[in-house]
Amino acid sequence: MASSGGHSPWADPDEGGQWVSDLGDEYDMPTDVDAAFRTLRRVAVGHFMVFLGVVVAVPVLTLTVDWWSEGRLIGGMTPSFVMAAVGLYVFFFLLAIAASTLSNAVEDRMLGDPEPPDGGPTTHAEQRGDSP
Repeated sequence: MASSGGHSPWADPDEGGQWVSDLGDEYDMPTDVDAAFRTLRRVAVGHFMVFLGVVVAVPVLTLTVDWWSEGRLIGGMTPSFVMAAVGLYVFFFLLAIAASTLSNAVEDRMLGDPEPPDGGPTTHAEQRGDSP
């Protein structure tokens, strides 16, 4: 049968008639995926709590601290206005960078089969530190 020219996802490594998945593909164990999901969920909840705390702090400060809504900064703007007009956007941007960087690092470390620094083969046990 003629090939379509693409790379087949199956290989017959010893040509004994037993076809197996291509050895170059990465597969993560369901337990590894579940652990990564739980860790990423904790990261997301943590960042959401920081986000919620800062967003709620603006009106709370406005209601409880006089200088927050009566003080004057550059151009006669109140600290509350400056926070709402500029500060929150800077905070949102920095929080988004922190969340994405940490989430990507967690996923890269917990999933996949990255090559070790010496270029040799690795196993998930070596990644977790379970190897002797």
